[in-house]
Amino acid sequence: MDKYFEIEKGSPIYNDYFRYLEEAKKMTSIFNAFAEKHGIEASEFIPRKKKLYILPTEKDKDVFGRKFTQGYGEYGEKQFKCNSDIGKDWVYTVQDMPIPHKPMYFTYGLHVLGRFSSRLFNIGENLYGSLSAHECSFELLECRKEMKASEFYKILESEKEKKNHEK
Repeated sequence: MDKYFEIEKGSPIYNDYFRYLEEAKKMTSIFNAFAEKHGIEASEFIPRKKKLYILPTEKDKDVFGRKFTQGYGEYGEKQFKCNSDIGKDWVYTVQDMPIPHKPMYFTYGLHVLGRFSSRLFNIGENLYGSLSAHECSFELLECRKEMKASEFYKILESEKEKKNHEK
């Protein structure tokens, strides 16, 4: 079962999503300053309270090789060892800061059993989402205004075309 929807402005998930975007922006600024301080080239990172993961460039691999844990993550990311100077400085840097996490539908009372996929994204001030659940059904919560798949994909295509024209 697939459902497509727009989330009402002012609802808890709407407010939390845009708060998440602001926190993510702040975290990116903090990481950029941290990366500059330590000579990290990578621009993609995964922040955690006690760990920092980056998608290292070749130079990062050469420079920080011994400061990384063994192996790569699912997306090619590397974690700085917790006892390395960079690992310790990261923990110190973010100790009083919230680590941004994208809101999940299930935090807001939606229950789906079985396999599912979801997406949540904004276009300007509008927040859209979709849920696809395999072998089960579900009802949308009140703050979600259901729309036809064609309408949903029309919005996506329009935004894609707009971004292509801006390039």
